[in-house]
Amino acid sequence: MRLWRALENIQGWAGVRSVWREHMGDELQFLEPLLSPIEELAMSVPWPGTIEGRKVVMHDGDDIVAVDRETSEASPITREDIVLWKLDADRLFAGAASALDLIGTPSSVGMGNRLWWLGEFVPVEGERFPVYLATTRDANDLLKSTGIVSALSRRPFVLVTPSRRTVSDAVNSVVEGRGSAWITLDETLSWKGEGVFEAKRSLAQFLTALVQRHVQVAAQRTSVPRFPTPTGARWSDVRVRFTDGHTVSITVRDQQGTFDYASMGMGVTRTRKPNVQWALLFAFAKRRGILDWESGDASPKNQKRRERLAERLQAFFGIAGDPITPEGNGWRTLFRIDADH
Repeated sequence: MRLWRALENIQGWAGVRSVWREHMGDELQFLEPLLSPIEELAMSVPWPGTIEGRKVVMHDGDDIVAVDRETSEASPITREDIVLWKLDADRLFAGAASALDLIGTPSSVGMGNRLWWLGEFVPVEGERFPVYLATTRDANDLLKSTGIVSALSRRPFVLVTPSRRTVSDAVNSVVEGRGSAWITLDETLSWKGEGVFEAKRSLAQFLTALVQRHVQVAAQRTSVPRFPTPTGARWSDVRVRFTDGHTVSITVRDQQGTFDYASMGMGVTRTRKPNVQWALLFAFAKRRGILDWESGDASPKNQKRRERLAERLQAFFGIAGDPITPEGNGWRTLFRIDADH
């Protein structure tokens, strides 16, 4: 697919129309809705028989010439010939991430806009792997990008490249050393035009080895029940309601359930009573999600208890990010919580 080659070859994903046409051919018509003119004009233009093209010289608004760098021969060109067209990478990669069923909004993270976080691969709730796209066209730059990804990711990651043109043993060593995976866009996606893609197979099928290596092992390590959280749910989708001091009713989008402190991993086995994390959760419920120094349950010990409560809730719901945020001189839950009494 020409699109992936264009991502690797066009510097900054901005070029005059002839450059885009050279790399995209007939497929340019499907990409044009994602190209927009920018104020900056080209300083050189492609020219037959040259590698670097010809230098652009503007005498006035209508007198523009392309000058041969060796012979100084000048040929008239139009302003349209030097307009730079920029690719809307946000829309393009958002479409790719959607087709791969990734969670999150793609964003650039470095290497001159050539390294992107595409989102998170979530094979099962509670198990998330960051997915990074590196579009560098040079093997050494790809190795640098892979090193950045390795440093950014605390968990095994998924490295994505447009193709395998820049494959190298060094990159493979970094990926394999982290127990991670490497896939390509041309192997996984079909392009339907603009920012619309279709996965050739599910991402889980492409990443079978990664899932078997990490997810199944993780599942064997834990016997604590998890809530059947719908894929893509956020903390704002969670509602917890205490029906009594030992039981809560939970709703996350279209999933509901009733749990006690033990089934949420917040009980003391020896005494068969709730632990301090459960007590703190109940304190949040009594004040509808807000706890500060004016609360009757305020305590210097709440800082550590809050941290452990957040970890337990993350594990139970399988939702990333801290569910309890600082507010004023206390904290506020990012999920809805209250009590019947």
